Amino acid sequence: MESVTTERKQLEWVVDQFNEIIRHRFLAKYVSKPKFDEDKTVFLIHALRTPKLDETEQLERVTSALLVDAALTTHQYIPLHNDQSYDGKQEQLTVLAGDLYSSLYYKRLTKMADIPLMRVFSESIQTMNNAKVRLHNRDWNTIEELEQLVAEMESMLITNLAAFYQQSLIQRIASVFLTLRRIRSILFSMESGQESWGSAVLSPMLANEPLDKSPEEEKQLLADHLRQLIKKKQVELQDILNEVKGTLPAPLMERLKTVIDE
Repeated sequence: MESVTTERKQLEWVVDQFNEIIRHRFLAKYVSKPKFDEDKTVFLIHALRTPKLDETEQLERVTSALLVDAALTTHQYIPLHNDQSYDGKQEQLTVLAGDLYSSLYYKRLTKMADIPLMRVFSESIQTMNNAKVRLHNRDWNTIEELEQLVAEMESMLITNLAAFYQQSLIQRIASVFLTLRRIRSILFSMESGQESWGSAVLSPMLANEPLDKSPEEEKQLLADHLRQLIKKKQVELQDILNEVKGTLPAPLMERLKTVIDE
């Protein structure tokens, strides 16, 4: 089992590399810097742990995966429909930033000349993009479909990399953890008025329910579905932790428990 110090040093190395790579004076003036996701980074560090790679090779691949996440996250801020409140120049710069991160990850992978790994990245990105588009278009009809799309958008690259490097435990945990985390975020956004998830137009699942509901009742119905899904993912994650008790590094175990108990 690795020491806490080693994992922390690896995390700090990746953070420094990531920040150095994405530094761009012009874009920094107009586009928000991608938020560094420590949870995803820790999962990636564990997912790519293999005797086939030395530490530097492993962390270089982690950094490339974070560039993919930065590109996808940046492109999420581009409206898929006409939005009169969204500035055209801002949209162009956001597209440019996302494309820059994409080109940076691809350039790094090309230098590695790891063709099988590039295939994993490519297939994962395609699935994540498709899930993102379906979520933005509200192209889902059941809570199960929503759960699947969120899981694909949030964790597909990490779980596919974990499968590629035969880290089956991380593959299981990352999907449940990141889905739970994002569903919580969706519920919070809906309840705080940041997203109109309660609208029958924006929530196709509600089309299967009686139509004689007020907007507030529709919102409450969807919130109830999301709370049920959160409980389901909490149980799934706790069951996995009970199975593997004592085999995960203490910091990762504590973080997983924190999310379960939130």
